[in-house]
Amino acid sequence: MINLRHLILEGCYGLTRMPRGLGELNGLRTLNRFVLSENNSLLRDSAAGLGELGRLKELRGELVIINLRHEKDVMSESNVGTPLKEKQHLRLLTLKWKRGEDVNAIDEKDVIMSMEVLQPHSNLKLLIIENYGGVRFASWFSSLINLVDLRLWRCHRCQHLPPLDHFPSLKTLHLGGLEKLEYISNNTSSSNSMSDEMMTSLEGLWVESCPVLKGWWRAHTHNNASSSSSTENLSLPYFPSLSQLTISGCPNLSSMPLYPNVEGIVLNGCSSKVVDSLFVRGASDITHDVGVDVSTSSSSPHLSKLTRLSLIKIEDLECLTSQGMGNVPSLQSLSIDDCPNLALLPYHGMGNLASFRELTVRRCSNLTSMSEGIANLTSLQKLTIGNCSDLTLPPEVVVNLPSLQSLTIEIFPNLVSLPEEISNLTSLQHLEIEFCLNLASLPEGIRRLPNLNRLQIRFCPMLRERCKKETGEDWPKIAHIPSISI
Repeated sequence: MINLRHLILEGCYGLTRMPRGLGELNGLRTLNRFVLSENNSLLRDSAAGLGELGRLKELRGELVIINLRHEKDVMSESNVGTPLKEKQHLRLLTLKWKRGEDVNAIDEKDVIMSMEVLQPHSNLKLLIIENYGGVRFASWFSSLINLVDLRLWRCHRCQHLPPLDHFPSLKTLHLGGLEKLEYISNNTSSSNSMSDEMMTSLEGLWVESCPVLKGWWRAHTHNNASSSSSTENLSLPYFPSLSQLTISGCPNLSSMPLYPNVEGIVLNGCSSKVVDSLFVRGASDITHDVGVDVSTSSSSPHLSKLTRLSLIKIEDLECLTSQGMGNVPSLQSLSIDDCPNLALLPYHGMGNLASFRELTVRRCSNLTSMSEGIANLTSLQKLTIGNCSDLTLPPEVVVNLPSLQSLTIEIFPNLVSLPEEISNLTSLQHLEIEFCLNLASLPEGIRRLPNLNRLQIRFCPMLRERCKKETGEDWPKIAHIPSISI
């Protein structure tokens, strides 16, 4: 097998080690998976270690290294050196440390060194780090000038990230399970440091399960000569190319970077402070609030390109301001899910969103009325409402929705009837009703929906009886609909 060029391991999740002598295949070009022995990462007995991996100079494409260890002897073997540094054709690299190690019992220098020896070539495009136990990362991160995608998962002790402005080509950044991380940047904010934190290439940012994360960087507090008290002068990072932002499971996060061209935002399990910051930070607001002049660096008003916004499990969110919703003129889709204290949708503002197409409201137990919030949404095409225990559906909800094509009503145990005014929804094509246990009948107005071509009724026992084909009392109301599923 000395001439073997490609060794592809797919679905070999039970593999516990690589065979000794693998390093002799010096013509090997493809080896997508390298599993170190769980007992020891080094060459012992019949298992190949990092030293043999280093001899495979021609590896290219993707490589995943599994069961890395933090112990001192990982880097002490004379044959280890830097087994990845010369692999200039490698493009995708995943480094997985063994889970469950007691890293606290290992000297921090040894922990960091276990990563230092794994320096890849600067041509690397994608790097994934999993289960690394160090407080900070290796020094070689700054050499990855061609890195496009960086993902750091479950690095539970991490307190310091590598300087992200050292990655001029970075387009995608994933941070997940960094339980000790308080700030993404080690810099302290100052009014003149903004240019140092401009990540002009970043297009997607995902930050998940970082429970103590407070902000992008530490606020700098100083004495202002014109004020008798200390003021916080914040300079915020600026991401002109960011199009997708997802923040999940970061309840202590209170400040966000600038992203004037973002198109999609998902906030899940965050503070309402983050939501508030979305709507009040136009360029002029930033200049006024934090002393940063962004007028020359932003080509468009704050959030002017935002089309999709999802708010999930924002437990202290009580309302969305009308003024704020008016600041997202391109918004097409708004989803609100599991916000138990949300009591009000915007009274005004949403009606002026000419591109607004889709609204979803689920599991908002404190919401009692939607009539003001969705009045005059003349461009709305899809509406989903469900599991809002105190919410009623008065006639005015459906009066002024002339473009509505899809309506889903789900999990309304107290709903006993639908308004007759449903006949005003002349564009309606799809009606779905689920888990409305006390909904007793369908309104007569459903006969006068000329475009309704699909009706779905699920887990509505009273309706199921009334809508039985030919024999049900409500069957004549729906018999004209081409597709019926009950």
